[in-house]
Amino acid sequence: MAQTPEGGKPSIKDVARAAGVSPTLASFALNDRSGVAPTTKARILAAAASLGYQADPHARALRTGSAGVLGLVVRNLSNPYFLGVITGAQEAAARHGRTVLVVDADYSARREQEHVRRLAAQRVEGLAIAPVGTGAAVRIWQRLRPGTPTVVLNATVRRVQGVSRVGPDNVQAVNLATRHLADLGHTEIAFLTAPRRVMADHDRLEEFLRVCAELGVRPIPVETPLNLHDVHTRILALLDARPPTAIITNSDYTAHAVYKAARERNLRIGRDLSVVGHDDLPTSELLDPPLTTLRIDTRAVGRALVDRLLLNAGPAHDHRQPVDLVVRGSTNRPPARRNRR
Repeated sequence: MAQTPEGGKPSIKDVARAAGVSPTLASFALNDRSGVAPTTKARILAAAASLGYQADPHARALRTGSAGVLGLVVRNLSNPYFLGVITGAQEAAARHGRTVLVVDADYSARREQEHVRRLAAQRVEGLAIAPVGTGAAVRIWQRLRPGTPTVVLNATVRRVQGVSRVGPDNVQAVNLATRHLADLGHTEIAFLTAPRRVMADHDRLEEFLRVCAELGVRPIPVETPLNLHDVHTRILALLDARPPTAIITNSDYTAHAVYKAARERNLRIGRDLSVVGHDDLPTSELLDPPLTTLRIDTRAVGRALVDRLLLNAGPAHDHRQPVDLVVRGSTNRPPARRNRR
């Protein structure tokens, strides 16, 4: 670490002196505010790095009324998808001198609203939320912290205004999965989704129904709480009634429960039952058989939500992360068609 002229902890004045600018301009650059030319900003950041300068969070809080903390409320932290999002968000926040505070609603609207009220009381700088249902907690946040940046993650919340929406391209994802199975010859496809009272991504189900109607496929929506126990129980009941030949899950996480249910009913994934996941977790290609899934850069989703919080961008800057279909052994032609070869 370079030493300041006084030999102590470097201040913003030391950074300004080393970069040959005013302390005000140095502050603008270090807080990522507009009004600083790119070359000047680069010089200031280089001077700060050379001196080992670190902003004082207490001084920031006194100056701005915020402690440099961004709130992130997720609805199901047990789903590894959100771990990737959190990692990307933390990476982006650290580059801007912010910290991400993560809380889990666990699909409880009451718990979600309690989290939002506490985050508002702590005056976090912005809120990103993967909401439960249609966005009641988002409206509470907007009432308590009007004008504060808000990003909605993995949800449509159509009745909420003044927010940015960040998440996977659901239309593309559902199209790729449904058309892949239809091309293989499946004419009855089940589709895993949250119960309507807590459903936040209505566009997934709507697109599934639309594509099935277009392709002449019989859609079987399967509403269930999206945890392993409930998905496992619901899929067992489905397989005991009139089993479809294919299931599209909402995540690779819940696809594990589908595998377990199929095994308990002596059905072979990829032969008796085709399964498509979503997220392409690192473990998905290790399943037996490896899971056909939709690949998404979850860290990019996290970075995108932080960028929009710091820009206070609003709906004009929604972000839909592209997805790609990764075909593996969990999907095949339906049994009857395969036997006619």
